[in-house]
Amino acid sequence: MVASVSVQVSQADVDVVYSAFSIDAQVSQGDTLVVFNIPSEEVQVSQSDINFVSSSSSDVQVSQADVIAILRGRPDNSTLRVWTYSLDGHDYYVLRLGDSLTLIYDTYSEQWMDWQSGDLTFWRANYGINWVGGEALAAVYNSNVVVGDDTFGLLWFLDPQLPYDQNPNDEAENQEVYFTRITMGQVPIKGRQVLPCYATWLTTDMGNPAYTGAGVTLSTSDDAGQTFDDHGLVTVTAGDHSPQLSWYSLGQIGAPGRLFKIVDDGAIARIDGLEMNDPDDDR
Repeated sequence: MVASVSVQVSQADVDVVYSAFSIDAQVSQGDTLVVFNIPSEEVQVSQSDINFVSSSSSDVQVSQADVIAILRGRPDNSTLRVWTYSLDGHDYYVLRLGDSLTLIYDTYSEQWMDWQSGDLTFWRANYGINWVGGEALAAVYNSNVVVGDDTFGLLWFLDPQLPYDQNPNDEAENQEVYFTRITMGQVPIKGRQVLPCYATWLTTDMGNPAYTGAGVTLSTSDDAGQTFDDHGLVTVTAGDHSPQLSWYSLGQIGAPGRLFKIVDDGAIARIDGLEMNDPDDDR
């Protein structure tokens, strides 16, 4: 059962109770093989022989029952999945390392990327293909790439023109979950040299933020990424096509150098370069 308000099972032999996005799931006085409920507010099991209870809900209760396993959240998954797809002129090679990490290699840019979904440490897509039979739907979704979501049990089309994920919960207040994109670069320093950092300029495609209030944050680290100093958010205004964003008075850089971290929450779609003003003026 999916997207229900309540799931109740009593005095019955049940193999599977499955509920997604429900408010309540209750099982009592029954022989039940599996109770699977994600995500909901409450799961209750009483006076029943249960083999498995799985939930990412806020409350899980089990009483007067013989239970083999109770699992709240996702089970440990050490499976390595490898797959490829082509999208928007790029060929991608995907390594899904269980529920720990998703690494993407773009053969066009020859760069590795770490993709995540929301608060997860991995991308929810665990497999995907360029669906030849889906060409008729490609005109609607802007691609024929279909991926399977093993967190919510859904199939998605990848749309290269959207700056957000659609919320899998149709009843959620925020239906658009905007991507957070992070990129980093480094200025190395050796020995006892100290280099002033007067200003930095980020050149990018300005004037087309995904939503009002979207911006770019610059952070720097002088201890190899152990800690970062936040230099502030600069918002991007729709229609303002100034070619760059600026941050000033960023102190001095000593060994081993400085990491520059750029975090974008939907303000820009492309980075042309990050320049730093210093005495040599050639960075």
